[in-house]
Amino acid sequence: MLDSITSRLQPVAQELFAAWSRLPRHGGVPPRDSFDPMSIARILPVVSLIERFSDEEWRMRVVGTEIERRWGRSLTGLDYRQITSPAAAAATLREFAAVCAQPCGSWAMRHLKLESGRRVDAETLRLPLRARDGSVSLILSCSGELSGRFQEDSDRRREVITLIEQQFLDIGAGIPATPCVLSAT
Repeated sequence: MLDSITSRLQPVAQELFAAWSRLPRHGGVPPRDSFDPMSIARILPVVSLIERFSDEEWRMRVVGTEIERRWGRSLTGLDYRQITSPAAAAATLREFAAVCAQPCGSWAMRHLKLESGRRVDAETLRLPLRARDGSVSLILSCSGELSGRFQEDSDRRREVITLIEQQFLDIGAGIPATPCVLSAT
């Protein structure tokens, strides 16, 4: 399954996956301290680090400048539920929990709605990292629009409205039995 997903990755996700794959592992998951952001300097503007504070609270710890420019506001520090529709939040929180609990990676396609009326599909890749306390409670993520068009201006109040497709990546501990998308939306 890993090969079928990695062969679909777009260049940004390929670069993040390659950098993450080179990191030393403890229990199958690299420690955050082993990750040097400068190893992916070219794609840092579309990379974020998400941290679990509780089962229902996942905060955007660090958000790349291009992601914030696209959304037209600062996302750093926000609870993920503040930037998604309720349906998308439920699926995404299941995805985050699975990535950290299994642990595993996750690849997804999301449909986004922007204030301008523009709708785009975006690819996300999420990979687990260990926090300093040894818990798997951090997720390294990248996001790339697949519209093929570069937008010079930001689109305010961007919203994830649906999760189109999601697959887990087996990084050595298997994959969860329960999908993130429980039914078609």
